[in-house]
Amino acid sequence: MTEIKKYPKPLIAIHWLTVLLFVFVFVRGKMLEDYDFNETNMDRYRMHAIPGILILILTVIRIFVKNRYKNSLPVAITYYNNTHKIMVNLVIKLIYILLILTPLVGFVMIFQTGAMDYDFGGAFPTDAHFNDTLEVLHKGFMMSLLILIVIHIVGVVLYKFKTGENLVKRMCVFLK
Repeated sequence: MTEIKKYPKPLIAIHWLTVLLFVFVFVRGKMLEDYDFNETNMDRYRMHAIPGILILILTVIRIFVKNRYKNSLPVAITYYNNTHKIMVNLVIKLIYILLILTPLVGFVMIFQTGAMDYDFGGAFPTDAHFNDTLEVLHKGFMMSLLILIVIHIVGVVLYKFKTGENLVKRMCVFLK
């Protein structure tokens, strides 16, 4: 088997940092379902929102870094057929889109409550509540993202069984 070319180290670092932040944000988000959005619980919401915004920032940086290193990316995988190629590219693009949209909608949710003034010394708004549509969108995007990530992982595992090529080596510094 030929040696697999790795992604550039900045992309590898961003990938795994995003994975860790995603797991943290997902768990924190599930925990928040038990708490009302109010002044008492604001720290809990910050511990979800700040890493979420970091995911957004890292995703935007990742897009620029990927473009910067476009000539040193690993060669494309061997696709089974055209449908496989379309599905792989669609899943990856949708993951990127949702890694941007999900935290953006979350930020707008917090912003529209007026609670951000509280972070800068203002009073917590007495009538602060999330817009129902934005909340449904945020949760829907998050669940869609989770499903796409599972599809991505399953695809990598199935590709290994079908071709013998370990794609994880491309995205890990410590695997040879």
